[in-house]
Amino acid sequence: MMDVARIDLWAASGSGPLHRASVLAKVIFLLLVVTAAVVTHNPYPLAAGYVVLLLLVASSRLPWFKVVALSLYSAVFALLYGLSLRGGGQAYALLILKAITPALAMLTLIVSTPYPQIFGLLSTVLPELLSAGLFMTYRTLFILLDMMDNFAMSIRLRGGFSPGSLYKNGSNISKGIAMLLVKAVERASRLYAVMAVRGYHGSMAQAGAGSFRRDDWLPLGTGIMILALVLLWR
Repeated sequence: MMDVARIDLWAASGSGPLHRASVLAKVIFLLLVVTAAVVTHNPYPLAAGYVVLLLLVASSRLPWFKVVALSLYSAVFALLYGLSLRGGGQAYALLILKAITPALAMLTLIVSTPYPQIFGLLSTVLPELLSAGLFMTYRTLFILLDMMDNFAMSIRLRGGFSPGSLYKNGSNISKGIAMLLVKAVERASRLYAVMAVRGYHGSMAQAGAGSFRRDDWLPLGTGIMILALVLLWR
């Protein structure tokens, strides 16, 4: 399972040029890369764009090997979808690149930007209640995923999973899911209580983090370069 705490540590403790860029510039960079992946019909400029993103991550003091490995997960789903289509090797390459290039751009944003800044930017374009709800859901979701991981390990160690017994497995899993649901509600309530004690009253911290900075040339220039490669390389 993805180590979310480690990703948060990369985002909060980094000191590279991408960390110093504004969240607004990095969101625009992500939109430029996604646009390039959508409009292209040629895998070669998108492959070149992926290499540019790889160089960006490596030069920004980010754990480039782990970030690239995470981006390749999307290639599995793209390949499964590609099996239902008719096409040659170039069509499959294009499909995979359309998946992994925006994924790498999204991961670049996540590992270089603390999540409160991302949700703070969302609060400038979304209602306060909705942005706060997304913020709470983000944290609660990963708490629930961690609980599910612990539950799966516990049920195996205690012999609750038998490969040949569908009835026993279904009974144990349904009971475990019910327990997880109760615990998730309890954890979410406790999280809200802790935030309320620390001064949360329905207003996001760092709201309105939508100003440009001097180091924004790096993500903006990278996004424009990738989009230009796609538009000019026909």
